[in-house]
Amino acid sequence: MSRKIPFALVDVFTSRPFGGNQLAVFTDAAALSASEMQELAHEMNFSESTFVMTAEYPRAARRVRIFAPRREIQMAGHPTVGTTWVLASRGEIALESANVNATLQLGIGPVTVTIESTGGKPDFVWMAHREPEFGAKRSDRGRVAKALGIAAAEIRDDLPMQIVSTGNPFIFVPLRALDALAKCAPNEASLAALFKTGERSPLIYMFVVNESGEFAARSRMFAPQDGVPEDPATGSAAAPFGAYAAAYGLIKPQPSLSFLIQQGVEMGRPSEIRVEVVRKDSGAFAIRIGGRCAIVGEGAIFL
Repeated sequence: MSRKIPFALVDVFTSRPFGGNQLAVFTDAAALSASEMQELAHEMNFSESTFVMTAEYPRAARRVRIFAPRREIQMAGHPTVGTTWVLASRGEIALESANVNATLQLGIGPVTVTIESTGGKPDFVWMAHREPEFGAKRSDRGRVAKALGIAAAEIRDDLPMQIVSTGNPFIFVPLRALDALAKCAPNEASLAALFKTGERSPLIYMFVVNESGEFAARSRMFAPQDGVPEDPATGSAAAPFGAYAAAYGLIKPQPSLSFLIQQGVEMGRPSEIRVEVVRKDSGAFAIRIGGRCAIVGEGAIFL
């Protein structure tokens, strides 16, 4: 006999339905195998789907596994924020005050989330990130530009193309203007050719910053190797971008600063991610990302 697997559909990093980044949250995944989770994520075909089960850590509210259409991911931003929103909406994370901290068990270990609520309903969710790790820089603007379908001159030369990670590595590519951002195209073969054969390549994140007035950014992220040609909102990139922006003087946390990233505009799924960067006494950065969500449906899939 087929099994009936319940799920909720939630749009993440948006305050209105049918914007932001889509997420399927399978709310009772204890009996599913990893291969079944992968099959369901492939069937949903969103950037990621999440699978909720009892936590193994005593202080964690739930364990959450995250799958892209082609592979399991150890951490990601929009799945964590969206799953937290669903759990809080269902009363599985009790909203006993206007600000509630909770812990979710992800593949990378325990992750702290904070739910801001009004009238016992979630209003905003924050996700704390690990300290950033800065990796290799690239100087081959021509190769990167060709892989993206733009001219080398459209990539800024006053900022580095560099890998930064708070759990997932991204190569950050600074562009000069929004029209260059709009021209970028996700081509799996071209992007794979930027890295060594067999190497697990970092995901590529292009951005344009607004430095006149309040600092803000517009971005796009391509992950065709994961079955995601383009992602409408990437929380796991927004956090290391905050560190990148602070490290290269685009923002000056004194000691803290928050700013907005818009993503998904070119896809017709506009998203808004809030990034908070705090400079610790040690000089390191504490970063969290957050946003609103809209639950747009629920149902069951037969397996």
